[in-house]
Amino acid sequence: MATGTTGAAGPAGAAGSIGAAPMVAGDGGPGPAPPVQSRRLLGVARTAVVAVGTVLLGAQLAVGVLTVTGAPALPEVTFAPWTSPAGRAVLAAWGVDVRWWAVGYVAVALATTAVSAVAAWLVLRGEPSPYRLHLGLSLVLFGTLGSELALVADALFPQAGGLGRRLQGLGIVPLFLAAYVFPDGRFVPSWARWPFAGWLVLLAAASLVDDDGRAAGWSPAEDVAIMLLFGSCVAAQVFRYVRVSGPVERLQARWLLAAVMAWFVLAVVLIATPLRSLIHEASPAGLASYAVVLPLSSAVLALVPAAIAAAVLRYRLFEIDLWVSRTVVHGVLTAFVVVVYALVVGGVGSLWPIGNPALSVLAAALVALAFAPVRAVVQTRVERLVLGERGDPHRALARLGDRLRGTLLPEDVAPALVDAVREALRVPCAAVSVPDGTGERLLACSGRSGTPVDGVDLTHRGEYVGRLLVGRRSPGERFAAADLRLLADLAGHCGTALYAARESDRLRMLAADLQRARTQLVTAREEERRRLRRDLHDSLGPALGGQMMVIGAARSLLETDPAAADRLLGDLGGLCGQALDEVRRLARELRPPALDDAGLAAALDQAAEPHRRHGLEVRVDVADLSSSPAAVQSAVYRIAVEAMTNVARHAGATCCAVTVRHTGDGLDLEITDDGRGPAPDAGAGVGTASMRERAEELGGWCEMRSGAAAGTVVLARLPLPRDGDGGAK
Repeated sequence: MATGTTGAAGPAGAAGSIGAAPMVAGDGGPGPAPPVQSRRLLGVARTAVVAVGTVLLGAQLAVGVLTVTGAPALPEVTFAPWTSPAGRAVLAAWGVDVRWWAVGYVAVALATTAVSAVAAWLVLRGEPSPYRLHLGLSLVLFGTLGSELALVADALFPQAGGLGRRLQGLGIVPLFLAAYVFPDGRFVPSWARWPFAGWLVLLAAASLVDDDGRAAGWSPAEDVAIMLLFGSCVAAQVFRYVRVSGPVERLQARWLLAAVMAWFVLAVVLIATPLRSLIHEASPAGLASYAVVLPLSSAVLALVPAAIAAAVLRYRLFEIDLWVSRTVVHGVLTAFVVVVYALVVGGVGSLWPIGNPALSVLAAALVALAFAPVRAVVQTRVERLVLGERGDPHRALARLGDRLRGTLLPEDVAPALVDAVREALRVPCAAVSVPDGTGERLLACSGRSGTPVDGVDLTHRGEYVGRLLVGRRSPGERFAAADLRLLADLAGHCGTALYAARESDRLRMLAADLQRARTQLVTAREEERRRLRRDLHDSLGPALGGQMMVIGAARSLLETDPAAADRLLGDLGGLCGQALDEVRRLARELRPPALDDAGLAAALDQAAEPHRRHGLEVRVDVADLSSSPAAVQSAVYRIAVEAMTNVARHAGATCCAVTVRHTGDGLDLEITDDGRGPAPDAGAGVGTASMRERAEELGGWCEMRSGAAAGTVVLARLPLPRDGDGGAK
């Protein structure tokens, strides 16, 4: 199905790469890995990244614990004025325990670490790729080495020679690189790599300089490097957003761009105002400012990892829905095991002291018995929450089947389909359109949406029956692979159901047409019988009655006046002749005798003779139709005779041609003339309506049109019954 387009990549050579194949935003992950890097190697690399992250995170937690527990005797920490003697004095004057201040300090630092760790976990889940590994490692390093606790580690371990201060750059550089190339792993525009390289050079030089500024906690060289980094990063992301990114990439990069701009604003405020010097002072004003700026700056720093996590979760930078659902399930089950064990060992043990081994066995038994049903319930609920019904396509198809079984009328099928699709995919709207001869007609719609709509064709055995339209969940967001798979499954069943509904409706219309035709046939038969009764009663009946009276009169005069009786019998012969003519007339109206005596061609030729005597040249060309049903031959005869009569009376023509051909499963009748043709505003007369009705009674059609050059053309087609359909011969 069409799912929209992503932004076109820049011109060839306009974008650099960090070693990964370009990733199409929103497609669920990067393109294929380079040939030299196998999938197994990428898996090993991911394991290494996870191991490094685990070690660094453990070290981070250890430093945090040491900071809180050893706060009273903690050596002075760079950029942490509360650890200096003057700062401790200020805290004491405020009545604040230094341990609680340390708790807040560590909590703020670990909050940024936690956000980075979650973002890294989201990125590293699923199929590994070079760009994904780089992004995950960048988040790991930023959340650990880039933390304030790295400076605390220098104070706790002075023998390291300020290694933590220098490693902070290693924690920040990879994430800024990721910000440059987000979300597809390329430098856009290509010049963005040079400001980043220049920033690396300045940062390296600044880390080697031990000047007065560094002794005071800041370095002018670092300030220049930081401003260059932030400014160029914002410029690169703005350029990518405006000139290169497509709708999906813009959604993914929007929050990251805002986060980087927030970083830039924070850097400007700290560098260009006295606030930076104030927060490093061990004075009441300095500590008060420090207490406000530290959590604020940490929150701003956490915006970039949070933006990456949002791109992964909300805008499907990577396909990790299944991993998220599994992790949540395992986390809930772990909590369940812990709670059950604690309740049994703690709660039951406090009421009935039956011994720790027995309680452990009891807790294990309860967990074992309840684990499977609890896991089934939790997994079903979590997958439905995270994945919707695309996580359980069988459930979605079963729900669709239930809806279709509950529909009693064909017109209810399409609304049931769109409701089921909308609920299964969790989209704002769904609709079904069907072809109507001139285009597509909307058949049913569920919900309303201002987002773009994607469509998938509905077919049944290769025949196009309609189109399923599905609104996107948000502007520019494309459907994930799991959504597309479920949509394809639903579309197959929807196509079959829509075809069945259409055929059912068509059969119902055919049945209604058949019933109307039967009603018209019965009505026509009764009208014909009424006409025959009237004709027999009004013409043949009086004639026969008059003959009986003449016969009676002749018999009464036979003995007394034979001559008069003979005259009456002579008159009786004339009356008998009139009655015979009336009987023949009635027989001809029922069915022309020439059809049975000489066939259709001869009958039409006989009907043309009167017109020929009046100067109209009539040519009759009829194929051998002796095997055609009598009803079809009679209809052809009546239509042709009526058409020839119209030509003789109204067309002013000199020539008329009647052609009858057997084509496929029907008869084609054509009557042409060289007259003046029908008037543009002339309506259908009685004769034209009669011809059309005779054709439609047999399931055919008849129409009258102007000729190509001049005159009038009457066309009719009458179907022939198939073998076994019957039909009088």
